[in-house]
Amino acid sequence: MTTWKQLLNDTNQLKKPNSAKQLVSKNDIEELQPLLIDVLNGFLAKEDIHIGLKIYINHQLRNDYIEKLVTNPPRKGTPLEDWSKEIFGDQKFGMILIGLEQYSNAFAEKAATIVKPLLENAGMPLNGLSFLFFMGNYGFTPFGIHKEATGEEGILFHLGPGTKQFYTWDDPKYNNIEHNTEVFHNVLDMIPDAEEYELQPGDAMFIPHYVYHIANTSEFSSSFVLDYINPPKDSFENQLLAETAGDALVHHTTYQKPIQLNAPKDALTHILDFDSIQQKLQTSFNRKMQRLQSNGGIKRKSRSINTFIPQSENYVLKGKKIFPLYLEQQDANQVLIFARGHQITKRNHPNLPDLIARFNNEETFTLTQLRTILEPTWDLIDVFGFIQDLLKTEAVVVDLIPENV
Repeated sequence: MTTWKQLLNDTNQLKKPNSAKQLVSKNDIEELQPLLIDVLNGFLAKEDIHIGLKIYINHQLRNDYIEKLVTNPPRKGTPLEDWSKEIFGDQKFGMILIGLEQYSNAFAEKAATIVKPLLENAGMPLNGLSFLFFMGNYGFTPFGIHKEATGEEGILFHLGPGTKQFYTWDDPKYNNIEHNTEVFHNVLDMIPDAEEYELQPGDAMFIPHYVYHIANTSEFSSSFVLDYINPPKDSFENQLLAETAGDALVHHTTYQKPIQLNAPKDALTHILDFDSIQQKLQTSFNRKMQRLQSNGGIKRKSRSINTFIPQSENYVLKGKKIFPLYLEQQDANQVLIFARGHQITKRNHPNLPDLIARFNNEETFTLTQLRTILEPTWDLIDVFGFIQDLLKTEAVVVDLIPENV
């Protein structure tokens, strides 16, 4: 059994490909199967079902099958292999779905729990984590020998039940090829020069973004892949500038004066307050990191669910250590709460820092206790609004207290 620290050591701190034995436990595999069904049903319930999913039959792209999935979605309790036979029969098929975390909060929570040791040992990638999955008996990856996007390091978790062969070409003549410029389909010709890994259920495979690779899945299996996203520096700077503009941060209320037509080229240095710009960038960066950290590192925020506060007051709320809450005081009257990637604006309250710290320690609170902590500074509507926001983002657990307790 490979530990996360050992994987980091074997991959030279995520710089070279390598496999890991039994990185995912049998219990994790059993728990993930129904969660993948939850993911598929979440995807099939959305409107734009042709975005994010690809289906291959005998290596040919066949997205006309997606409509068949909509009319016959996977059922809880039915193994994915049995369901796929209902859809595809005995054909060789492959399904690839990206952005799993946006279709199931429960899957996102399980995935975040599995990869938490990676973040603790390797750090948080600045663009967070995302997940995709492969399912089928399609043989070699339909789109050929390829690289991931620039900066997207991948860890494939093989769930089985069949085995998977994985091939990598960690060679300067391939590594130096610019991303997205070339894909190879002469697989059998190139395999003799590849490094081969055999993955059993529970094994994982790390692939750096610059290394060409392909997998062979001859028997029905499923795998999910973690994208550990380190953005190119220029791209990240542009993203942060856009987020800074979106935050509409205000440091100055005076107006700029007109500029002379013959102003020197360096006039910008006299017009802009670069200290102010840096402060705005720092604020946007801090918020981005707190959104990620509140969501276990996952890039996409949790799905907002339709939920209601229990009518009975016999319930308790408890935080989740995997998804800690964060607080930023904007001014004397307003705060931001970061919950599972969401940025929630609330009226300021002097007891919020302590309350959030206690939620993060997984303390439980009844409605009566919350009202004692938050009233009268907040009225009952404020208290219920706070609870509702935590519930609809699934940042906390709600448990009913038996009537006879």
